[in-house]
Amino acid sequence: MGKSLWIVAILLAGLFVWGVGFVVAPANGDAEFQKMLEAMKQVKSFRGVHVESTQLSQKVWEVDCNRGILHKQTQDLQAGTNPPQIKEDVFLVGSDWQYTRDSDGSFERTKYTPKLYSASWYCDNIAQGTVRDLFPNVLEMLRHAMIGKGDKKTVDGVRCQDWTFVMKGANTGQKGSVCIGLEDHLPHEMITDDNGHFSYTDYNRTAPFDAPQDVLQAASSTGGSN
Repeated sequence: MGKSLWIVAILLAGLFVWGVGFVVAPANGDAEFQKMLEAMKQVKSFRGVHVESTQLSQKVWEVDCNRGILHKQTQDLQAGTNPPQIKEDVFLVGSDWQYTRDSDGSFERTKYTPKLYSASWYCDNIAQGTVRDLFPNVLEMLRHAMIGKGDKKTVDGVRCQDWTFVMKGANTGQKGSVCIGLEDHLPHEMITDDNGHFSYTDYNRTAPFDAPQDVLQAASSTGGSN
């Protein structure tokens, strides 16, 4: 009888530990993701890099909301050059002008009508936690993800806490991790099983754009995107 009681006690203890992990850890994760959402509302500039899961190419974003400039490059990782060979090099200024680098190194200016993926679009959606192609979609994660606590690590010189996530629902089974800064509560890395590796640096720093003078003059004349 004593042995049976010990077995029951061990089972109950195991269930208790599992229950605490199930209830407390997600709540803790939700709180950290909420802090991340609030911190992202203050972001006015950033640099983001995405290396796709196939390791064939990477995309680089440099965004300055105050000046209304978005610089986007697509780089070829297959070529094996350092720095990587540039396949696409585009500046979007305000919601009016697009500058595209030609093969000879010059930039062609065209009228840019759609406001999607402009600097103001990114900054507005970051503040709402709804950017889908670059940053964590924080609102969806808070609503539909199971969140677990991982390890602390350093990403680009910043100490951050890794949080794993698994999206629930019939339309998505995405899983991955987000590393949230211990001090600034901003995302510094995201790894997903289907889209690859994302990293984020240079928050709220004035981007030293390697841009033609026309781009900087156009940005100055628009007065920024906000």
